[in-house]
Amino acid sequence: MSAIAVKDGEMQARSYPSPFRGDFATNGYEFFESLKLVDHAKRLGQELLKLFEAQKCPSGETDLILYGDQLALQIHESCGHPTELDRALGTEADYAGTSFLTPEKLGKFKYGSEKVSIVADATVPRGLGTFGYDDEGTCAKKVHLIKEGIFANYQSSRETAAELKRKESSGGMRADSPLALPIIRMTNINLLPGDWKADEIVEDTKEGILITTNRSWSIDDRRINFQFGTEIGWKIKNGSKEGMIKNPTYMGVTPQFWGSCDAVSKDDRKMWGTPNCGKGVPGQVMYVGHGCGTARFRKVRVGLIK
Repeated sequence: MSAIAVKDGEMQARSYPSPFRGDFATNGYEFFESLKLVDHAKRLGQELLKLFEAQKCPSGETDLILYGDQLALQIHESCGHPTELDRALGTEADYAGTSFLTPEKLGKFKYGSEKVSIVADATVPRGLGTFGYDDEGTCAKKVHLIKEGIFANYQSSRETAAELKRKESSGGMRADSPLALPIIRMTNINLLPGDWKADEIVEDTKEGILITTNRSWSIDDRRINFQFGTEIGWKIKNGSKEGMIKNPTYMGVTPQFWGSCDAVSKDDRKMWGTPNCGKGVPGQVMYVGHGCGTARFRKVRVGLIK
């Protein structure tokens, strides 16, 4: 569901649910009912019109809170793709590049703060990246990619796992049709829950911005420098939302950004579905999922670069 308006040459948009212009799950018709689309229509229209009067995103460093829809895309681009072992070995570079997570970093590189634990889990109920066996016959499993901030494992195939003398594949070799060769693909790449409630993260933030609903993204071919823009945001002052922000943007360097994460929610988690993850030449499109809630990152660069 999307709403678009133009006023004095300025265009704004509001979408629900998000990211990726919707949401997807391995589920039945009850999934559509759970989205409660009609219940959100009025709010969406009201927020859209208010955006024209909203303040521009401030520029500089501030604390940043990401709701789950935007956090899912952040995980996808800066956690999912760089932990694919074929990228790290340089055998997949044509489509969206390689990875800064090279093999010598395995088991010792500080990827994020101790609050950050990320798994590849093909067993999660209703996940879009959930299945029984991958296309090499490896049983679906849960693998820690980042464990309490330390780079712990790759998404791998049988062949690439053996190259690094790992005991087994992570179970993510998949092809998008019987006519294509399987390649290493994300399953469900999930940020594990923390100790906070989502409301507590906001209430604990003295000054910052909260943003949601992706609008644009850019990340380099080693998955380290990135910039994201969203449809809407709010200023946070002394633990409460104070004013709407339009055209919010933020940028960072992957390990520094995840190293600044100091709060992850436990109460508003859901599985976000991505039906169009692209990889390979000729290109293949794959279903993947991302489980997450809300998270806070300290001293992130937002707004325009000066």
